[in-house]
Amino acid sequence: MQKILVRTDDFQLAYRAMQILRSRSINFEQLAFDQVLPTKDSIWIGTVDEVAAKQSEGRPIAAGLDSLERSIEASIFALKGPTMTHRFTLGIDTGPRPGLAWFTDGVLIDTKQTESVKECIETIDLLIGNHKFQHLLIRMGKGSPSHRNRLVNAMLERGHVVELVDERKTSRGLNRNQHGVSAIRIATLSGERIWEVVEMEPTDGELREIQRKSRIKSQGRITISSELAKKVALGELTLTEAINQLI
Repeated sequence: MQKILVRTDDFQLAYRAMQILRSRSINFEQLAFDQVLPTKDSIWIGTVDEVAAKQSEGRPIAAGLDSLERSIEASIFALKGPTMTHRFTLGIDTGPRPGLAWFTDGVLIDTKQTESVKECIETIDLLIGNHKFQHLLIRMGKGSPSHRNRLVNAMLERGHVVELVDERKTSRGLNRNQHGVSAIRIATLSGERIWEVVEMEPTDGELREIQRKSRIKSQGRITISSELAKKVALGELTLTEAINQLI
């Protein structure tokens, strides 16, 4: 089985790259920069200078500490995905910690749990930017309206095709924290095409939940106002920023 090779003499880069690959359960091997590649089409990660020095060897991917996540995604695509995909499909389990799953021509490539809507959007941008495809389809669970609508609007503003999938079809028998599994199911179900940007109007229930979380996060010292809770729901403030305004 082919592996991603961490082929660099930069200790910090190698250590961090192996941490990320291990956390993603990706098969890898560490090599010194001057070691010979096991095959002529080996996929390897090195510094920009190392890749420039041996760009004709294997399939090199240049990385720096500030761009390592992007380079890791590129190496995973090189390892698992074809050179050109007909249809690239993303499934998103919406909510405060969205789950992602992505497929190339119906084959599951990987899943990822993100920690916020902002991180989810950034990850999607990385995935799309690091893959060649003819058609892109993004399918989302209906989830909590505010988180879902922020994702929907961000994707529509980028010109992507978006479908909403009935969340109830994806969650039967699942642990509530299995966002990646739910995202896989969402990606495989057809949904309703969304054509226009959605108006953002958080529900009273969502605002109360954000206020409840503000009490927990501040250890009972603060309950943010409904006005601040709305800004958090719309992504204008993080919960921490909203709490800090009252401290």
